[in-house]
Amino acid sequence: MKVKLAGEVQLLSDISKAFAESLHLEATLKSILKSLDTHLKLQRGTITLLDPETETINIKVAHGLSEKSKKLGSYKVGEGITGLVVQSGREIVVPDISKDPRFLHRTGSRKLTEGKQIAFFCVPIKLEGKTIGALSVDRKAGDKDDFDANIRLLNVISTMVAQAVKLNKLVKSDRKELQDENIRLRQELKTRFSMHNMVGSSSTMQEVYRLIEQVAGSNATVLIRGESGTGKDLVAHAIHYNSPRVDKPFVKVNCTAMPETLLESELFGHEKGAFTGAVERKMGRFERAHGGTIFLDEIGDFPPSLQVKLLRAIQFKEFERVGGIETIKTNMRIIVATHKNLEEQIKEGFFREDLYYRINVFPIYLPPLRERKDDIMFLADYFLEKYAAENNKNITRISTPSIEMLTRYHWPGNVRELENCIERAVLLCDGDVIRSEHLPPSLQMIKKTEQVASRSMAETIANMERELIVDALKKCGGRQRRAARELGITERILGYKIKKYNIYPKYI
Repeated sequence: MKVKLAGEVQLLSDISKAFAESLHLEATLKSILKSLDTHLKLQRGTITLLDPETETINIKVAHGLSEKSKKLGSYKVGEGITGLVVQSGREIVVPDISKDPRFLHRTGSRKLTEGKQIAFFCVPIKLEGKTIGALSVDRKAGDKDDFDANIRLLNVISTMVAQAVKLNKLVKSDRKELQDENIRLRQELKTRFSMHNMVGSSSTMQEVYRLIEQVAGSNATVLIRGESGTGKDLVAHAIHYNSPRVDKPFVKVNCTAMPETLLESELFGHEKGAFTGAVERKMGRFERAHGGTIFLDEIGDFPPSLQVKLLRAIQFKEFERVGGIETIKTNMRIIVATHKNLEEQIKEGFFREDLYYRINVFPIYLPPLRERKDDIMFLADYFLEKYAAENNKNITRISTPSIEMLTRYHWPGNVRELENCIERAVLLCDGDVIRSEHLPPSLQMIKKTEQVASRSMAETIANMERELIVDALKKCGGRQRRAARELGITERILGYKIKKYNIYPKYI
């Protein structure tokens, strides 16, 4: 009795370990059946699960059965011992399978000989009140054997199996959700950084779009040039997300954001113990970009001491980790960007000429915003719609004086400055129209050539009054009577103000 109890304790201990060590359902179930054989001599174990769509019961895992026998073990609900257990939800014990006509011998795995008694045990696997399958084992038996202890133990184990099946369903569900979310995010990124989603219709931007289309499908190294804030990173994203590498990583590195010692480790990785603090091996960004694209932003600030190593990585697609001797090869697309004059950098000795020729395979120039005035209002409207939605504001348009201010300004910060300007205006605006007072002080000027001076109170009030009248007339299609009602003044006063401010309703 003590030997049997010790075997059961060891069995339950092994089953607990099987649950703890693996989330893989089949591996866990196979381990359970093997433990039943090892500790209690319960042989030829099977775990069958019900397929609710076909209403068939199939062997999920088996111990002591060949693959051929396993494939033969398929039952309808109510068919054979296994089918009856699943149908009734109650265990069945067959003391001698050779004498029970319900036992079908379908797997053909048992050779019955005279004088050899084989007992068969089958218990239901229940999950949330429903029978989802069955656990069955058999063993050599005698006429005086007590089968109740085996059944009690198998019922306990079947409960544990049911929990394993439940956990596996949850893991599969979570994995499916993560995969779906990953696909959704990739599609969102592809849409967001689509070339056709970029804003601008000027001739210079049309040329940029044409170049992106030409180079996206190739593996050529691209050099994106332009002032800070022109959207070089958007072009890099557009090239990647319109390329055959779209499903692979896009890894961005800002070469100015990290000190030289850290930059080398970030790009190429390091081996354990390569320097103080390197407690484990680290994969660099070149390795992480394998199969995809690496974007080196502000390449003009790349440290001269690392430019040789970078040149080799770009030219031969190979490098060594910091502190390592193993040569690592990687397949990646290189895109670089800079706002600096690299030719001047070469003359001053800050940038290697051979590296320049290596990265300048396919240059794309992004013009500053002051050279693409036609795009200012396209961009302003785009940012207005974006930030109005983000801040739950019903702002529908930008007033005429504000438009004049936006188009007259020289935008030294380019698109980035324009975006920040519109975001600020949206936050300050309490109505449905962006007005001049919502724009930053840097835009509060009449002409570029005029000296900026502070306005008197009377001038400020007059400018605001003119703006309100122009907006009302625009809203009412130039009809002065309706505009007067909109403003809460008489038509006569409105006519006087129109003459005073030289407003022409027919042309609004």
